[in-house]
Amino acid sequence: MTRSSIFSSLVLVVFLLATGSIHAQFGIYGMGTGGIESGPGVGSQALSNGHGSFTAWGGTGGIYDDFLHLGPIRLGADGRFFIEHTGNSTPYGNKLQGGLGGLRADAHLPLIPLRPYVQAEVGAAGTNNGTEPSLTTGFTYQVQFGLDITVFPHLDLRGEYGVGQMFFEGDNPTLQQFGGGLVLRL
Repeated sequence: MTRSSIFSSLVLVVFLLATGSIHAQFGIYGMGTGGIESGPGVGSQALSNGHGSFTAWGGTGGIYDDFLHLGPIRLGADGRFFIEHTGNSTPYGNKLQGGLGGLRADAHLPLIPLRPYVQAEVGAAGTNNGTEPSLTTGFTYQVQFGLDITVFPHLDLRGEYGVGQMFFEGDNPTLQQFGGGLVLRL
């Protein structure tokens, strides 16, 4: 299956789910995040076989809309942008940035202030592999697993871990991200 057919299928699923929506739950979030890029030729500490890794720190912001409610399960869409940078390991710093969007599912547990969720997203991300001044951008996918904990009505604390892959010509490094922050549910 090609990347364009995967993307087209995701867009079709989001459209079909959106036509059945009745009660939306819209949220805005911001998190402090860390990203780990690993794979062939990454970072100034790449091993002799060409494999290495680097870590960058920054932030992620986004929005989501849980537009389809099926009992305690909520289905929807999420869109996010992240910027992460660390300047201390190479002359150019370690840079990661990108935008992702896709489907999400969460569980709304009555009387329990916990909302576990999972998201599958595609988009584009750029990196300098820790070795170049400019970013190389390519198709990226990621799956995020998280937990929102309600601390006040409409305000949650969020913890999240995501893993996926970036695709560049001749290089497909792994991208892991972890973060924590706040969610404002409207």
